[in-house]
Amino acid sequence: MRNAKNSQLRSLTAAVAFTAALTAAGFPHGSLSADGSALNAPYVRAVTMERDQRSEPEAFARDAGISFEEFRARHGASGLIRCGQATGSGQLTLASNVITTAGHVFIAPGGKLRSASCTFEPTATPRVSIPIDLSSIVTGSSDPMQERATLDWAVARLATAPESVKPYAVAEQPEAPSPVLLFGGGNGAAAAKGVESCFTRRVTAKAPEGIRELSFDCSAAPGGSGAALLNDKNEMVAIFVGFRSLDASQARPFSDNHYNFAITVEGPFRRALLEMAAPATSASASASNAAR
Repeated sequence: MRNAKNSQLRSLTAAVAFTAALTAAGFPHGSLSADGSALNAPYVRAVTMERDQRSEPEAFARDAGISFEEFRARHGASGLIRCGQATGSGQLTLASNVITTAGHVFIAPGGKLRSASCTFEPTATPRVSIPIDLSSIVTGSSDPMQERATLDWAVARLATAPESVKPYAVAEQPEAPSPVLLFGGGNGAAAAKGVESCFTRRVTAKAPEGIRELSFDCSAAPGGSGAALLNDKNEMVAIFVGFRSLDASQARPFSDNHYNFAITVEGPFRRALLEMAAPATSASASASNAAR
């Protein structure tokens, strides 16, 4: 496992309360506010908006007027990551054997891998678990649960690439507010997938290395860590990493005191992704040229 974090970046020391946010993980990393100061609102287990509008994928497809096969073809790159007792979300990104997710999906408090083996289950190939090459993992931090949210990202390579699955592209300089779709685990149970259309609202942090933190108003829950926010072009805008609320026990309207947040694929996150996806992209191009 390699750590792409700039060693000069320090974690915040704000004391924040936190509890489990995967089936066996949490969101304790500190975060920066837009002006760089500590954001003291506590981390919580899950944040639900006043109206939880998540749907099962089949129901979402039906309401959108498309078949589930069409939905699965469009969003087949999204899936579940299982590491020991923890379940999170991830997606194929830029290459058919490269996934992106939150760092804490792989790494437990203290900086140790959650399990000696982890798998990815893409939506396009139900009931197929693909081993993840744990030696390939690149993260923003070697202990993301103890650092600010903009370091909580990870890129990894699959042992084999699933067939006929189109990976997501990455949006260039996404703006907030903007409409997005969140598709990931945590819909009633960690391994149950849910889909919801909502909006990113504003930039709540910008780290020195360029990664931004965006608040958004979809509901979320344990199992959703690492899921992509997708724009109307089906490009990845950011990955969901955490929640903040002054009262997580109640479903409440979106506000500055009650929101979910994601981090953009910019700075070192984007560079790590491009580097890992490059060999697969080159190999694909070579195969295409050879077939001509």
